[in-house]
Amino acid sequence: MKRIQIKARGLTFDALSDGPEDGPLLILLHGLPRTSWEWHHQIPKFAEAGFRTVAPDMRGYSPGARPEGKRKYAVKEFVKDTLAFADELGWADRPFHLMACSIGAVVAWVVAAKYPPRVATLACINQPHPMAIVETMETRAADTQREGYSYFSKYREEGREWENFETAITRYDLPDEELDPYREALGNDEALRAIFHWYRVLRVPVLKPVVMPTMYIWPRNVSNVKKETAEANTKYVKGPYRFEILEKALNFALQMEPEKTSRLLLEHLAEHAQ
Repeated sequence: MKRIQIKARGLTFDALSDGPEDGPLLILLHGLPRTSWEWHHQIPKFAEAGFRTVAPDMRGYSPGARPEGKRKYAVKEFVKDTLAFADELGWADRPFHLMACSIGAVVAWVVAAKYPPRVATLACINQPHPMAIVETMETRAADTQREGYSYFSKYREEGREWENFETAITRYDLPDEELDPYREALGNDEALRAIFHWYRVLRVPVLKPVVMPTMYIWPRNVSNVKKETAEANTKYVKGPYRFEILEKALNFALQMEPEKTSRLLLEHLAEHAQ
């Protein structure tokens, strides 16, 4: 793995990269409050499988991509960034492979639903297609699912960024070597203020189902996405679909069950990537 920079949309994004320069492009989007480090177990394996693998530190997480103003952290800006990453990496005229976790998965669902010719395959962890959430909110499981997202109100509050950050990264009992890179990258007022703007301006548009081969991985013990929502996701994928459940992991699935998540994602690529 090596550190690179991607200049896109007038900003400079840090990224982890590995794999052959002439391999098919695979873009990995991380969660909150994490960085590209979230994918460090998987990146070398994707590279070994022949993919040019790039995991950007997203808007707010890269010091060179931290614009002022809450509206700069709307979902649509992250979507535009993702497409720009592919363009800058030489894949403007070819579909790329896309994998994402947590808030990165929200971005990935929007990219795949609104720009289907751009995405060859899709894999999302934890967060399902946004319309699966909307559907659950209209059922008897609505109260349970609403409770799962109750932390949103706390995360929107300004002045509690440090508290929310520490709570988020320490609650899952990961060793320090898995968490220290997050503290190093994000442990300052400027970074934390920027990344928590996500919750302050979060609005997701009404989306069509995705049509490309898609894998959705749901950690059974995760606190925010409930079973009914995870199961409803099948209605919002019209292409080949695989639904997998992790029995041990929580929100930090890529780090809590690295071997299983790596195996599942590699199987997805082996079956559907040309």
